[in-house]
Amino acid sequence: LHYAAIMKQQLCSHLVGAGWVIGFTLSSYHLVLLSKLTFCGPNKIHHFFCDNSPLFKLSCSDASLLWKADSILISFVVLGSLCLILVSYMCIFHCILHMPAASGRKKAFATRSSHLTALAIVYGSCIVLYAQPSERVSLETNRTVALLNTV
Repeated sequence: LHYAAIMKQQLCSHLVGAGWVIGFTLSSYHLVLLSKLTFCGPNKIHHFFCDNSPLFKLSCSDASLLWKADSILISFVVLGSLCLILVSYMCIFHCILHMPAASGRKKAFATRSSHLTALAIVYGSCIVLYAQPSERVSLETNRTVALLNTV
């Protein structure tokens, strides 16, 4: 509710810059580890796109460090943003519950419920795909969940 008062041009620039720096840093670390893998077998990935899990399984070298690093980094990013969203939703629900009109509460809950459903699908599939060590997940399961996430 205080967006216009809080979000100034300088803060917006700092947030965008921080997002770019953090994203570039995390991606660079991942690419350095990925560049050290060797591939000696088939070069076909049976997936919709070049995702981490099928790529690691094609590698002839030990990808266990990459599996662990990916799980930790993705868990930090996905679960961190999920926690921020959940805290935000708790504040929103607190405000909704204190609305005087029942019709306003109903309309607000209806709007939020569709958004929460979309969040559950996106975050649920991201957690299944990326936050758990994917060595144990079959490529077929990975491909199905990736399709759900993509759609």
